[in-house]
Amino acid sequence: GFMDTCEALAEEFPEVIFSHGTGYKSNGVNFNNYFGRIYQARYLAGIAAGLKTESNKLGYVAAMGQDNSEVTGGINAFAMGAYSVNPDCEVYVKVTNSWFDPEGERAAADALLAEGCDVLAQHCDTTAPQEAAQEKGVYSIGYNSDMSKETPKATLTSVIWTWSAYYTSYVQSIIDGSYDGSNYYEGMSVGLVGLSELADFNDGQAAEKVSEAKKQITSG
Repeated sequence: GFMDTCEALAEEFPEVIFSHGTGYKSNGVNFNNYFGRIYQARYLAGIAAGLKTESNKLGYVAAMGQDNSEVTGGINAFAMGAYSVNPDCEVYVKVTNSWFDPEGERAAADALLAEGCDVLAQHCDTTAPQEAAQEKGVYSIGYNSDMSKETPKATLTSVIWTWSAYYTSYVQSIIDGSYDGSNYYEGMSVGLVGLSELADFNDGQAAEKVSEAKKQITSG
């Protein structure tokens, strides 16, 4: 939500460097954007979900719809990961049209559970889907941080960002004078995205299958 403001301020204060998470605007001088290949980690999460489901119905609480490439790409990757180990499963999606809407996320999660989904994933910013899954006695995939802290009985793993992978190199480039205003888009190979530790109640094959896929992705 700060992209346009950063663009304006970068023009007003050319001696200050602005770096904006997500988005698509930059000026190549003192204003860049940075993001990452979060779909890589979502593919791995899909493997864990595909192996764990018994109903073959996976639910996905999505912040935005098909016009948002970040969310759509993440859903596609999650589905591809799930299908790679369980071609019989299906992914059901409910869209909240908000990055942060605890009530909307809970309503979407409840609707997916009512349809028979027994593993919920999410691209939204609260633990509401995780809590709904735990109350129902089924499983979930967290996002942003390790959500097993909040829902230890439900969270199979969480798709996480490790922003220091970018921030450290970004600040260092400013210190040593090598900053050139270029945009940043990296992924699992530099540790920017990944999964939290798999819970012990994952399917017995999950650790091996996830590890194999991670090696393939990071090796190109």
